[in-house]
Amino acid sequence: MAQRAPLGGLKPMLDLDHPQSRHVLEAARIEDLIRKQLLAWRDDAAAEAVARAQVLQVLLPQLDALNAAHFGASKKIARTLDALRRAMQGDSADAAWRAFLVLDGPGDNFGTWGI
Repeated sequence: MAQRAPLGGLKPMLDLDHPQSRHVLEAARIEDLIRKQLLAWRDDAAAEAVARAQVLQVLLPQLDALNAAHFGASKKIARTLDALRRAMQGDSADAAWRAFLVLDGPGDNFGTWGI
């Protein structure tokens, strides 16, 4: 998933020919839908119920299924998703956003940051 950069550093980059890439792209699509729901909640408190329901009942289960089917049921990914699930059940859009950001950078996630 990473290539060596000219000066010996690593440059994150998705290899589109790798068989796992389509699953990383699917995770990115779902993460974008979560991002939209969180931004709607942050910008309008009235959107909280819809955002919470969409993320908890539809989008996180899709990521759970993707993890189970194509990421070896990664315990690290499951912990990240569980943290987001707990944050979504709370009252703070900011806390939910912070939990979501763990999906958005290097760490225990689907690797979508490398796209």
